[in-house]
Amino acid sequence: MKKKRLIWHIWPSYVLLSLLAMSAVMISASRVARTFHYAQTSKQLTSACHLIAQQLAGQPGVLDGPLVDSLCKTLGTKSGYRITVIQPDGTVLGDSEEDPATMDNHGNRQEIQAAMTQAMGRSERYSDTLKQAMMYVAVPLMSDGQVQAIVRTSLSLSQIRASTSRMWQQIVWNGLIIAAISVVAALWISRRISQPLERIKQTAASLNWETMQTKLPSSDISEVDTLTQTLNSMMKQLRKRVNTIIQQRDEQDALLACMSESVLAVDADKNLIKMNRSARQLFQMDSDDALGKNIMEVIRNADLLELVNSTFASNQPELKDIFVPDTHTYLQGHCSVLTRSDGHRMGAVMVLNDITRMRKMERVRREFVADVSHELRTPITSILGFSETLRSGTVDDAQERDHFLDVVCKQSMRLQAIVEDLLSLASIENDAETGEVDLQPGHISAVLRGAVQACQDAADKKELTLEVTCPESLRVRMDSQLLQQAVMNLTNNAIKFSEPDTRIEIEGKASESSIVIEVRDQGPGIARKHHARLFERFYRVDKGRSRRLGGTGLGLAIVKHIALAHEGRVTVESEYGKGSTFSIWLPEHEPPKS
Repeated sequence: MKKKRLIWHIWPSYVLLSLLAMSAVMISASRVARTFHYAQTSKQLTSACHLIAQQLAGQPGVLDGPLVDSLCKTLGTKSGYRITVIQPDGTVLGDSEEDPATMDNHGNRQEIQAAMTQAMGRSERYSDTLKQAMMYVAVPLMSDGQVQAIVRTSLSLSQIRASTSRMWQQIVWNGLIIAAISVVAALWISRRISQPLERIKQTAASLNWETMQTKLPSSDISEVDTLTQTLNSMMKQLRKRVNTIIQQRDEQDALLACMSESVLAVDADKNLIKMNRSARQLFQMDSDDALGKNIMEVIRNADLLELVNSTFASNQPELKDIFVPDTHTYLQGHCSVLTRSDGHRMGAVMVLNDITRMRKMERVRREFVADVSHELRTPITSILGFSETLRSGTVDDAQERDHFLDVVCKQSMRLQAIVEDLLSLASIENDAETGEVDLQPGHISAVLRGAVQACQDAADKKELTLEVTCPESLRVRMDSQLLQQAVMNLTNNAIKFSEPDTRIEIEGKASESSIVIEVRDQGPGIARKHHARLFERFYRVDKGRSRRLGGTGLGLAIVKHIALAHEGRVTVESEYGKGSTFSIWLPEHEPPKS
């Protein structure tokens, strides 16, 4: 059932009460008016009787002749009343409307009998003469203490009732006007009462952040004003609480957005209710589309779903490694149950740490240890083997003994080279991390010439041409010794892998906001699959050939870390069978973005 508004409770009640009160007043007024009108008419008739009696008394002998009838007719015409003069025995002496000779004896009339014994007689009755209801008033005409005649005045009751009816109509019309005014006034009063309550209702029904900023106006109705002030106070408290909640939410969102870890939260039904920017980027999804959906629908990762399910099953924190194939990312997932203060479970929250770099470092460390062990084991095994053979005294041939000593010497030199490169690499990394690399402005051309000069003998042995191209004005902030070592390593690599009678180009040039040093050879080239790992420690494209040529497997790693120490980077461009170009990029003013 539809409920009525407040105004339709108040206004009809006001209207009904007003109409009832008005009806009661109108009925009472009509009765009072009728009684008053009858009394006034009676009083007027009485006054007329006395005036006529006085006039008759002032004319001696008038009662003895026909003058009395003429006087009655004259006065009756002027006054509008019926006037009758009657002798004490009931004989009619004169009448304003009838011939007294034809009229009955009036001695038995009620008003006449009352006038004979009292000062006045009054009656309302049907007139046999006039054939209508009349109001009669009679007074005695006294002379020397004796009743000389009775003067009677009368008026038709129909005239009185017509006058009373006109008064009643006037009362009704006035009542209707007052009732209409009362209805409008009741509507105005009802609206005046209901409007503040309506505003309060609308404000409460549409309570939101905008309506909470407004203040309800006060009312001159005490109860409504109290309610308004209470609601204003409540909205003020709500504003404070909402502001606190918004601030806490914004702080929480800012905190989650700044976290490098991916954070996801689900409710008790495993529907996604929260995820930060890192999580959106990790799983490549839009939070607006994902929120509210079951996590199994939006994230298709078996490891993650297993972590959530095991947490819900055990109701305890769970830890699990997660692999994301799309981005080839390794995560360490920690999932905990969310509970309310009463201990009821309301969901779970997951924090996912990206351990891809850690995994890679662990792999590199394992490979490094394995490579170091392998690289050191080979020369050490050779040295120990040939040393024990020589020590045993079983080698009598001097030429064979010299060969063994030559092998021991070469392996010792190789071992020394590996150790020196390891120490050099460790020193470069340490200086770069601690900021101890001394970068000073210097000419690139001098560095390139120094590197070429150091490698010239090796190039001459293979009949290789080393060409240097660099503007003399090209300058950069650098550690000249480290940078020369990097160029030497790249040049030596190019010499080792180039065919005789070919050319190696070493060039220094400016490129946008960087200084580039390029070493180009015409060697066998490097397949693209090796490019990503080419600068790792001990990584070799052709392990047998590299060892045969005397490489330690650390040269390019040293070049990479020297470039990083200069806030730069190193790149390679090569295709199998088409030679290679190694480039060291150094920042001219600020480091370039990789």
